[in-house]
This record gives sequence, C-alpha cells and structure tokens, in this order.
Amino acid sequence: MTAVRSRFDFAPAVAGLRSMLGGAVGAIVCLAIVLTLGVLALAPLGGRAAQLGVPAAFACVIVSASLYSLFSRSSSAAGGPSSPTALIIALLLSQVLQQEQAGGSAVALTVVLAVLSAAVMAMGLLQMLMAALQLGRLARFVPQPVLAGFMNGVAVLVVLGQLPALMGVAPELWPVQGWQALQQMHGGALALGLATAGLVWLLAWRAPRLPAALAAMVLGLLGYHLARATWPALDLGPTLGALDTTQFWPGLLALWAEPDATMALLAKYARPLGLTAVLLALVGSLESLLNLRAADQRSGEHSDESRELWALGLANLGGGLMGALPMAQSRSRATAIQMAGGRGRVAALGAALCSAVLVGLAGAWLDYLPGAVLAGVMLSVAINLVDRRSIRQIGLRLRGSPVSQEGLLTMGLVCLLTLLQGPGAGVALGLLLSMLLFLRGLNRSLLRARFTAQQRPSRRVYPPQAEQLLQTARSHIHVLELEGALFFGNADRVLQEAKHLATGTRYMIIDLQRVLTIDESGALALQQLAAQLARQHCTLLLAGVGPATAQRRQILACWAGSGAAAGLAHGYADLDHALEAAELQLLQAGSSPHQRLGDAVPLGACSLLRDLSAPQQAALLPHLQARRLQAGEWLFKQGDPGNGVYVLTRGSISIVNSSGQRFMSFSAGTMLGELAMLDGRGRSANAVAEQDAEVFLLSTEGLSSLAATDPALCSQLYRNMALHLAERLRAASEAWH
Repeated sequence: MTAVRSRFDFAPAVAGLRSMLGGAVGAIVCLAIVLTLGVLALAPLGGRAAQLGVPAAFACVIVSASLYSLFSRSSSAAGGPSSPTALIIALLLSQVLQQEQAGGSAVALTVVLAVLSAAVMAMGLLQMLMAALQLGRLARFVPQPVLAGFMNGVAVLVVLGQLPALMGVAPELWPVQGWQALQQMHGGALALGLATAGLVWLLAWRAPRLPAALAAMVLGLLGYHLARATWPALDLGPTLGALDTTQFWPGLLALWAEPDATMALLAKYARPLGLTAVLLALVGSLESLLNLRAADQRSGEHSDESRELWALGLANLGGGLMGALPMAQSRSRATAIQMAGGRGRVAALGAALCSAVLVGLAGAWLDYLPGAVLAGVMLSVAINLVDRRSIRQIGLRLRGSPVSQEGLLTMGLVCLLTLLQGPGAGVALGLLLSMLLFLRGLNRSLLRARFTAQQRPSRRVYPPQAEQLLQTARSHIHVLELEGALFFGNADRVLQEAKHLATGTRYMIIDLQRVLTIDESGALALQQLAAQLARQHCTLLLAGVGPATAQRRQILACWAGSGAAAGLAHGYADLDHALEAAELQLLQAGSSPHQRLGDAVPLGACSLLRDLSAPQQAALLPHLQARRLQAGEWLFKQGDPGNGVYVLTRGSISIVNSSGQRFMSFSAGTMLGELAMLDGRGRSANAVAEQDAEVFLLSTEGLSSLAATDPALCSQLYRNMALHLAERLRAASEAWH
C-alpha cells in the first residue's frame, strides 16, 4: 500500500499572519494621531472633548476602516480620521454649541453625538452619489505639481504634529504657547525619538524583509525602560498613558436613547448639517483620491476612483451610525502599515482588530509605550510621504538644470497653504490651480501652426503663368491651424492674432478641423474677427466647417439670428479647399482672364506645348485626340493602363482616391497622367472632372510616332514633361519645409 503524504503550503497563512501583524503595528504607530484628531474634532466641548472625541476616533478606525477595507479594492485601503475633516466637524459643533448656549440650554453629549452622526452619515450618502455620477475620475486631472505640493505639506504637518512628543513637551502646552513650549524640551526624549527614526531607516535598508517599524518600536520600548531603570533621573519624555475603556461603547449607543429629541435636533440644524456634509464629502473625497493616486504611483496600481468613493461612502455611512468621526483614506496609516510588513485588506483588518483590542483589553498597557518612540516611527512615516520627484527637481533647479519653474511654484504654493491653513485649504487651492492650469494649457495648445500659403500652397496645379504670379501673391494668405477647444478661456487669442498680421494680408484662413468644440464665446470671437479683418481689407475664410461637421453646427447655433451666419459662405470642408479659394480669388483680382478657373486656355499656351515653335505645334496637333467631359465624369480610374498624357484646356480635373478624398487638382493649361505613361505601371489614382472640361490625349503610340518622324519635337515634349514633374516636386518639397 502506497503511503500518501499530504503537503500543506503554509506560505499564504504565514503571509496573511505577517500582514495582520503589520496592520497591528501600523495601528499602534498611528495611535497618537487617532487620539489627537479625536480631541481636535470635539475641541469645542472643552474639557469633555476627550470623553466623546476619543471614542469617536476609535469608532472611525474600527468600524469605518473595517467597512472600507472590505469594500475597497486598493492595496492601500487603510482608513482613519483626517485633519481637514476633523477641523470641519469642530467648526460645525462650534456653531451648534454657540446656538444652544445662546438659548440657555445645557448641551448634552447626546446632542453632540446626534449632530456628529448625522453629518458623517450624510457625508457617506453624498460620496455614494458622487461615485454613481463618476465624479471620482476628476481626480485624474489634478496636475502632478498640485499632488506633490499636497503630499509634501501633509508630510510636514505630520512632522510638526509629532514635535511635542518628540521633544517631551506636554501636549496641552503646544496649542497655548506654540514654539515657546520648546523651551521645556527634554534632550533625552529627542535623542530617543531620532534614534528610533534612524533605526527604522537602517532596518528598512539593511533588512528589507523585516518589519522595520515594529522592530524599531520594540527596541525603542526596551531601550526606554532599560534607560529609566539604569538612570532614574534621565528624562526621556512621558508615556502615552492608559485609556479609560469605560467611556467608550456606552457613548456610541447614546444616539438611540431619545429618538424624538434627536429628530427635532436634526431638523433644527438641517442647514448647517447639509453644508457641512457637502464640505466633508468634497474635502474628504478629494483628499482620499489624492492619497490613493500617490499610493498608486508608488505601487504601480490603478485604483478605480468610483469604486473607492463607493467604499468610502459605505464606510462613513456605517461609521456614522456608530458615532464615528469622518473617515478618509489615510496615507500615513497606509505607509505605516506597509513599512511594518502589512499588505492589502488583511493588514487593514488587522489594524482595525488591533484598535479594538486596544480599546477593549489593552488600554492600560499603553501606559508603558513612550510617546517619543511613537513620534520617531511617525517621523519615518512622514519622510516616506514626501514626493521624491519634487525634491529631485528642486535639486536640479539649484544646480542650474532646466526644470519647469511653473511646476515648482505650484508645488510650493500648495505646500505652503497646506501648512498655514491645513490640508483642506491645500486641497481647495489645488483644485483652483488645477482649473487654472487646465485653462492655461488649453489656451497654449489652441494654436497648432501658423504659416502662409507661400509656405504651404494648395494642392491645385496651375499653368505656368498663373503659378508665376502666385509665387509672390501667396504671401498675402495667412493660415492659423487650431486644435483642442475654442472657448471662453482662449477665444481672445484668436482676436489677438489679427493684430499681428503682416501688412498687405488679403486673406486669413482659420482651420477648425482639429477643434473639438466651440462654445458661444469662441463663435462670437470668430464673428468679431471677421468684422475686424474686414476693416483691414482682409477676408476671413473658415476651413473644416463642411455641411455635416459639428464645428459648423456649433457656429450656426451661436450665430443664429444675426447677419454673421452669411459668413459661412466663406466656409470650406478642409484647409486645402480654403487655400485654393484664396489663391483663385487672388488670380481673378489681379490676372488676365486666361488665368481664371474654368476659362478655356489655348492649346498652344498649355504646359506640354511650352517653347514649341509654330511648325512644331502644327506637327503635334494631328497626334492629339480631343475629348469632352461633363462634370462628375471619370477621365480614368485607378489601375487603368497609362496610355498617354492629357492636356487640359478647359475646366478642372481632380485626382481622388476611392473614397473621394482629393490628392490634387489641375487647372486649365496644365498636363496630367504623364507619370503612368512614363513608367508604364498604370494609373495610380482616379481622375474626375470637377466641372465640364476639355482634354487632349497624346497617346503612347503618337509619341512613339513623333520619335521616329521628328526626334527634336519628341525630345522637347519629354523635356516639358520633366519640367512639369520638377515643378510639382519642388512645390511639394517647399511645402514640407
């Protein structure tokens, strides 16, 4: 009997246990932040702030954070209270307390809890609505300098928030005395905190698989108590202090104690509650999405903004029911968990479980944990929050390398306002700068190219006399190619271009083919431009406004009811047709009748017969076969044999592909089809009459007959065909340049 050995793979279980342990370490490391923000949010209560604020903060990191980790798909789904949302709650409670006290009422904790719960639940509902409307994707359009400034400002705020604990200063002295409180700092606490931070960095560098934050915290804890036992007089700062667990869960159930009074209270403060909920939803959502975007840039992931907003909304809805503070995605908490070896949902749940254990069972043990050690770990977390790319750019700028000054200035402004007015103000400035940079970018990208028709003529081939005249006349045709959106933010730039036209410009062509949208301001700017140019004896032509184009519909919608709609009579399907129209009008204004499109050109004046004497022309005429075409009739089609060269004496012939797109057009007095005759490979495209036309065919057989009977005439004909091809090649080369 063969023995069957069962092999169990313990790797996933070990990895899960390690992640959960990392989450627990992250929860302990961020414990000081949780306690601080709880007191901050309920600061209007004065001495009673901790009684309700600490339970509300722990409800956030236990209930709300657990829900968020369950519904989120991000590996950085670590939630917790945030400074901007805590400040918003404090402002709301301040208004409520002032109004209640003005009426002579004593404010009970149940009133505060009802207001807090209602605001957070409404915040969650609004976030779910934002997710349904796909508004989370707007965070993708926040420029990188704005994101860098926000993250750098938050990192500095985290460092400043740890200064009291890092230097052993009593926390209550810092808000009152400010920087003067540092006079009471303890060098031992500072040394312990910096040593802990240095140990985190050293372990992360030398032993990357080791949970550096946990190891540094344990070693710091042992070092603290060993030093206190060895040198009792050494002051290394206070410990965190024990938590009174009897104050927690009863307070969370107070909301349901008096339902009638609660509903009356919510109706009374409906307006400030609504405004606060909107502000919480906007600030909390944007802060969370910016944090997620920063985390994604480091991990290479791509979070679904709508999904994350939905998870945040559910988390705040559930947490609000339990009296929790508003929750946002916490970059510092996620970084602390990852540095401790935690990964993904398991780590986030481990952090929530650890927080619950701290509240329910281990509150007294926190009295052994030094505040300086936690501050040192948080210092290393703050350093990891700094946007390294912006630091490199600053270094390059100091060394004189070319770096975007605009990006550095934007980053600095957002960072500075985040420091001075808090993350909420930094987020607001970031939104404003994002819009301004977006509008400026659109304005910059509006003008795609600027040139004259001399640099890029139309694809019409003219007879030699007309082409010679156009060589200089084309400089009076000015072209602007636009792209993107023509709207209120950049419409004035089109008007400014008219002020810089060269003297003598007769036609200005605006190519709108690459313009995605035209609003009323953009259409009005085009109308004003046409009037302004008319006063300068210049005509405006619009290209890319064919009969079925969106650009034409948008312009007509704005010009409806005004005489400006007639201006679209100067509208053309593409730039080439607009250039051709301007060239033809220049010819008609200053040329003899034979240069006008559609007029007949004597056979002897055509390019094939250039420089032929009268006897040579007489000898050639018997070999030319006349053919008349009606408008729309094919002269030849792609693939037909190249049986000769055609001389066009009246009308216009266009070379088009199978879908009707024009390659070039030939005017009366020119020749076409010589290439296929010379290489014998057949017609490369279709030739169709744009209007009634007359052509003369010099067949291959006729040219061969002339070669036998009159070699000099045949040689001149070949020379004329070569000159014609050379002129077309030169024109194409100049257009490319």
